[in-house]
Amino acid sequence: MKRLTTLFLIAALFLLACDSKTDKKITETQSTTATWMNDSINLETNHGPSTVETDVLATLPVRYFPIIDSTNFDNFEKSGIRDKGFLKRIKFDPRRKDATNFRLLYKIPFSEGYTAMVVSYQCGEHELFTILITIDKDNKIIDKLEIAYDEIAESAFGKASKIEKDKIVVTSANWMSEEPIFDAETYIIQINGKFKKMQADRMQE
Repeated sequence: MKRLTTLFLIAALFLLACDSKTDKKITETQSTTATWMNDSINLETNHGPSTVETDVLATLPVRYFPIIDSTNFDNFEKSGIRDKGFLKRIKFDPRRKDATNFRLLYKIPFSEGYTAMVVSYQCGEHELFTILITIDKDNKIIDKLEIAYDEIAESAFGKASKIEKDKIVVTSANWMSEEPIFDAETYIIQINGKFKKMQADRMQE
């Protein structure tokens, strides 16, 4: 966990240096984004979200900006609720056959046009993934983004994020070499709920 703390100290200094440049690019990108589809909900019985899904989402806590997500093996079971079939119903695919211990952690109020929620799951005994998912009003997945990662086999890799209303900065750490390598990738969340990568930067301690 000392390495994860170091990751954020370095990432914070990096973010201060690149915020102004990133904000300019984000403003330009958002100004050219096409107007999203109408937010009206189809009220036909066979197409609206079920009461079960609505109830599950209602029970999740909401976290407000700015958010630092450094979900890891020490804390991931202390928040949210265990998934009891919600992710399967919305057809969430972790793309790993050994994925287990799914948890629904919290919601983020990006927009009233869709739901943004964070989930985590284990792969084997040594890997933990944390994913930000956007879901439309019919409970269909719009997009997903990995925002945190922890591994305890070698404790050589990690990932954490700073989430703001207008951008998400995901910082990956690699301690395999003599000097740690940190990669920062910036994303914006578009009006339709999809993530768009803005830039990638590398820094060394």
